Amino acid sequence: MRRLAILALLLLAAPAVAAERKVAATLLVFSDIYEMAQQNGRGGFARVAAVVAAERAKNRNTLVAFAGDTLSPSLLSSLDKGAHIVDLLNRMTLDVFTPGNHEFDFGEEVFRTRMAELKATRLAANLRDRDGRTLPGFADNRIFDIDGVKFGVFGLTEEESAKRSNTGTLRVSSALETARAQVRRLRDAGADLIVAVTHSDWKDDMRLAKTGEIDVILSGHDHNLIVFHDGHTAIAETEADGVQVVAVDLAITVSDDTPRKVAWSPKFRIIDTADAAPEPAVAARVADIRAGMDKTLDEPIGVTRTELDLRKASLRGRETAVGDFIADAMRARTGADVAIVNGGAIRGEMILPAGAALSRKTALAALPFANRLVTLDISGADLRAALESAFAKLDKDAGRFAQLSGARLVLRRDAVPGSRLASIEIAGKPLDDARTYRLATNDYLAAGKDGYDALLRATPVVAGDAAPLLSAVVVEAIQKAGSIAPVIDGRIDIR
Repeated sequence: MRRLAILALLLLAAPAVAAERKVAATLLVFSDIYEMAQQNGRGGFARVAAVVAAERAKNRNTLVAFAGDTLSPSLLSSLDKGAHIVDLLNRMTLDVFTPGNHEFDFGEEVFRTRMAELKATRLAANLRDRDGRTLPGFADNRIFDIDGVKFGVFGLTEEESAKRSNTGTLRVSSALETARAQVRRLRDAGADLIVAVTHSDWKDDMRLAKTGEIDVILSGHDHNLIVFHDGHTAIAETEADGVQVVAVDLAITVSDDTPRKVAWSPKFRIIDTADAAPEPAVAARVADIRAGMDKTLDEPIGVTRTELDLRKASLRGRETAVGDFIADAMRARTGADVAIVNGGAIRGEMILPAGAALSRKTALAALPFANRLVTLDISGADLRAALESAFAKLDKDAGRFAQLSGARLVLRRDAVPGSRLASIEIAGKPLDDARTYRLATNDYLAAGKDGYDALLRATPVVAGDAAPLLSAVVVEAIQKAGSIAPVIDGRIDIR
């Protein structure tokens, strides 16, 4: 009896072993959807919507995050400034939306309008108005309770958005510094796991991961399929246009001991949307939108007698016939001495063969950003600086690469960036640093974006609402000519 009593006392004195609970949660991420319809049997909003619905049906502990870039660029977005994109996103039941740099392409006012229309928790901890306040409808972070596990989620928009796009008076601060502050706040608020939804370069995601403070990073921006885990931080990102959705399945163990302990491990699933039947209601809506757009845009306005190369690698690496035509149209419309358009402003990712019919749709697909054609007076010295910057990232697929008119350049490929221009001729004469030249360009570059800081020192002649849409200028040039035949003439000679 005495032994039994002693044993009972020992059992009573022993600390209670906390029960462990298992939780299975799924984080879904996709981003960078510009084209609303599927292409080659993959992607588009209807297939992504089907994946989201299937994942939610499979596991109620599912959190869906969109990691930015969708309002622009696309053919229809150039007309409706992304309204149809918000319509389609709202049919998906997103949990979190973090804006990317392309959300700002149509300016601050349109950004605010579209974000107000969006039905999702909008997170961007490093985004503020001109007075440092959080934007209406936005939050820095939110804690999601998933089956008793507190997920502290914060958002980070692309910290170079002010350089890449048109943020207006909005301010974007350092992603890394902001992330550290958000982690502290969320931990103090009782978050068990920290999730960052970011729109950022892969190298920036890795910097965040190396802090060791974030559990999962759901990212966009690179257009690359990426899954990564170093034992501390998991990263997931998809290709563009909904080719895949990445699921991060988390096996979580919760012990309510003191202190509370939460352990987790990830499993990645790459869901190819080719295997998803389009969600019927979203597919029907996409079809309706396309029908209305096609009726207006499909009417032929001309024909090209020469091949037009609209591939990204060409437009950002060498002179192209289509770049020459666009720049020539800009110069002709404004009467400028020189015209510059950045290769990144021209899209399409295709080759139009000689004999192809051209329509408004063709022009808008090639120039989807709703840029305006502005005219500036600029010194020869600043024009030289702008052109040096245009080719500072030669062979690096940089959007700043200049397609131009009115000038002939010889570039030294192996020279140090900033001193690559061996010669510059304007109207057949060497560029004069002391002379004032008239320059036609788009409003994006005129605002000093993409490395064109020198243009900020120029004097505006025609700008703002008085400046025509660049796409409209190109449409008019095609209509006037009826038949176009641009050819590469050596105006950009890279040696």
